[in-house]
Amino acid sequence: MVYLPFEMVLFEILTRLNARSIDRYKCVCRQWRDGLSSFEFLFQHSTYVENYLDYLRDEGFYVVNEYYAEFCPPEQLQKYDFLDEN
Repeated sequence: MVYLPFEMVLFEILTRLNARSIDRYKCVCRQWRDGLSSFEFLFQHSTYVENYLDYLRDEGFYVVNEYYAEFCPPEQLQKYDFLDEN
């Protein structure tokens, strides 16, 4: 059996989950609750989400909700108000 340190699981795996799953995993044990509630984890998770959304946008996707992203050619994205950066 391979042992993974909790910090590796926390910062390398759990940061990629959506917020609903993270809230569920807070019920696993006290160590997970404390780790998932820590400032460092929340900061890293929000940074990952922002970078992922930027990546999707650069590839021509726009996010409809937390489970669905739709492809749209970049030239058409300009016409949507919610993507204005101004």
